[in-house]
Amino acid sequence: MTTEQPNHPTDYRMVKLIDGTLLVGTISVDESFLRIENPLQLTTVQRMTEFGLKDDSSLAPWIPFCNEEKFNIPKDKIIVISMAAKELANYYEVVLNKYKSQQNRAPLTPEEMKHILDVAEEMDNKKQDEILDDEFGGYKFDSKKLN
Repeated sequence: MTTEQPNHPTDYRMVKLIDGTLLVGTISVDESFLRIENPLQLTTVQRMTEFGLKDDSSLAPWIPFCNEEKFNIPKDKIIVISMAAKELANYYEVVLNKYKSQQNRAPLTPEEMKHILDVAEEMDNKKQDEILDDEFGGYKFDSKKLN
C-alpha cells in the first residue's frame, strides 16, 4: 500500500539581483519585468563556533513594513534565477506563514508603542546599572566628578 505525500508547492525561485540581494519567492516573467510574489530576502552571516566558521541563513521580508505582496523588477537588474532547494522551499513556507499570521494582527496603537519603548528603555537602564555594579564590585558612585 502506497501513501501519497501531501503536495506542497515548491516551485519557489531564487533571484539574485545585480546589487547582490538574494530573493526567494514565486515568480513570473514578461517582456521587460520579473514579477516576484511574497519575496523574502535570504541573508547569510558567518559566525565562529568551536568547530570553525558556520554559515547561518535567515529569511526576512525584502521590503519591511510594506503591505504589497507582488513586486516588478526590471530584467536588467537580475543576474540569475534558479529553483530553490527543497529544504529552502520548506523553510520559506514556514517563515512566510509566520509573517502573514503576524500581519493579520491589529497594529499597535501609538500609546501601546510608547509603552513598549518606555519599558525597553527602563530595562536598558537597569541593565546598565547591573553592568556598572558588576564591574565595580557593588561600589556605588554618588558623583561622576573626578578630583
